[in-house]
Amino acid sequence: MRADDGRDLLVRRDDGRLAVLGDWDGGRVLEAVPAPTGEVLDEAAAQPLPFVRETAKILCVGLNYRPHIEEMGREAPTHPTLFAKFVDSCIGPADDIARPADVDQLDWEGEIALVVGAHVRDEPRETASYAVLGVLALNDVTSRGHQYRTTQWLQGKALDSLTPVGSIVAPLRGDIEITTRVDGEVVQHGSIDELVFGPADLVAYASALVRLRPGDVIATGTPGGVGHGMQPPRHLEPGQLLETELAGVETLRNRIVGAGGA
Repeated sequence: MRADDGRDLLVRRDDGRLAVLGDWDGGRVLEAVPAPTGEVLDEAAAQPLPFVRETAKILCVGLNYRPHIEEMGREAPTHPTLFAKFVDSCIGPADDIARPADVDQLDWEGEIALVVGAHVRDEPRETASYAVLGVLALNDVTSRGHQYRTTQWLQGKALDSLTPVGSIVAPLRGDIEITTRVDGEVVQHGSIDELVFGPADLVAYASALVRLRPGDVIATGTPGGVGHGMQPPRHLEPGQLLETELAGVETLRNRIVGAGGA
């Protein structure tokens, strides 16, 4: 697969080897790595990698959909609630989610994520949306038991290899929708126009704190319908299939497995 500038998209095959995915259809490559061989595979023979560069900052926003704020018993924030994930937190669109042995409250949080496409620092809100390359699907899978050990969320949000991230970046639109399903049941549905803080707000706010670079990701928050907010609470169990659909773009399909992979 080649971008317009001739770079290749590196993908992982079922046997773990790296190769080049052919027949590029646009919207997938921001920064890629030259393939170690000249081998070209069709899409059916390869597993796309998450669209995250190795040095990316991954900023996440909590409590940004009003229905989710209400189900968690919170008040609408006056400023975006930010926390971070790491590249090691991320897995691909079809990778298994291995639930750690010490986690018994694993929850789903389907999200629309912004991909930064420019170097941005202290960007005014009026022009901030121009720094967004596009959007992709992400699921902020969370260990609630870890999250609520303290008032800091990082330990429940940034666990290794729990966050599925899409491989396709689509243009930013005001009506793009996210849907989460567990074993085929719709548990979440929301639209980007329901955000308390929209894309321009988030880029402007984040860039006032840190320098944003091409390939950085801002996960915009999750709609209502998380398992921990249900009565009684529901959590992900081994064997279940978690699907995160960015409407008209891509569906992440991630099977929950035990710590040993079963």
